[in-house]
Amino acid sequence: MRILDELTDGPGFCLEQFAPAELDFVRGLIEAQYLGRLGTLQPDILRTARERGIARYHTLPITFDHAKAWPKTARLLDAKYVADFSRMGFFRRIRAQLGPSAVISHDELNWRLVRPNQPTDIGPLHADKWFWDAGYGYGSMPAGYDRFKVWCAIHTEPGANGLCVKSGSHRQTWRHHVEEKDGVRKPVFDENPADIEMELLPLGAGGMVLFHDEMLHGGVVNRGTTCRVSIELTVLFDRTEALARVTNMRDEVMVS
Repeated sequence: MRILDELTDGPGFCLEQFAPAELDFVRGLIEAQYLGRLGTLQPDILRTARERGIARYHTLPITFDHAKAWPKTARLLDAKYVADFSRMGFFRRIRAQLGPSAVISHDELNWRLVRPNQPTDIGPLHADKWFWDAGYGYGSMPAGYDRFKVWCAIHTEPGANGLCVKSGSHRQTWRHHVEEKDGVRKPVFDENPADIEMELLPLGAGGMVLFHDEMLHGGVVNRGTTCRVSIELTVLFDRTEALARVTNMRDEVMVS
């Protein structure tokens, strides 16, 4: 698999995988933050929550407002864990192809919790570039760098929930505009999602998808019996260095 070829000239995405021990580690980080938040929101259910696990969050007798209880700040892992993700197999494979300039953005270890049969738990179809262009708080890109997103399934039921994508959509133009609400600029999709044939990726726990930041994607209503938990991160890489390495790999293949 050549990552850059798949992301640019191919469908716009490619698949990767956590090792079992890596998945367990990430699950532990998310579970600890989840329980810590519940301990602040409603301490009386903490023991039950610990016994049931995050995938059965929807069965807890919560008395707080779910929509207000889980802002991004409550679901963002500490930046110190970027170093742990950078040592994992998937990222070593990314660096082997794109070069040592490839880094994980320090403010993008954001996990999500999607309950069964709750349409409000997912966002609309979009391309990540729209948010960067709208100045949505992602910061600025280093000169000469490109980026792509990595979406990782932590607890999931393949075929019932996960991430949907539109293959090749990064090479198309999609109508959208930017709205400002409460001082925050956010892009809004102007096309009818029902007219777009999206593909639900059948990722099991530990599966991940790397995708171009202009590729159309989104969540789907969770039709499973447990909560879908995922985590996202952004990879930045030096464009010139990556292209040079890809060219060298192609030349080596031709010679062999």
